[in-house]
Amino acid sequence: MSNFKKEFKEFIQLLREKNDYFLSHHPMCSRFDDDVYHFAGKRLCIGCFTAYPIALFILLIWVLGYLDIPLIYMFLIGSLFGSFQFLSLTRISDVKVGKISIKICLGVGMGFFTIGIFSLPLNWFLRLLLFLICVNVVGFYSFLRMKKINKICARCENNKDLSNCSGFG
Repeated sequence: MSNFKKEFKEFIQLLREKNDYFLSHHPMCSRFDDDVYHFAGKRLCIGCFTAYPIALFILLIWVLGYLDIPLIYMFLIGSLFGSFQFLSLTRISDVKVGKISIKICLGVGMGFFTIGIFSLPLNWFLRLLLFLICVNVVGFYSFLRMKKINKICARCENNKDLSNCSGFG
């Protein structure tokens, strides 16, 4: 069996055993405490539980008609706030307050940019395609973040050995 298949099977088994990883997909290791909120005995991903609710709230107030801004400003606001995601590549994101601030800006950026995309005078398929392209651009930062996570795990005595890692145990 290939190494990838073995690691993938281990990962799937961990998800089955530990469904809390859907709330926080970070290892349950003190080295990752700045990546999560602790709420009611659960660990919640700071990125997911900050950016997405803010973006959804912005979309909701737009759908309800409380947000009437010209299309160009939707893109400008979305681009400006979304560009703060670049700060996640700096040491600012190593501090919990910095990480939360970046994710707040990301949520505002995603909300306004999504409204801008779906307000374009294009057919639905093209708007959806454009939206998916933008989501993948945002996903690129997740790849860069994974490089930071790998550096943290590389300093650990278990060195990414999921079967012996207390963070995944």
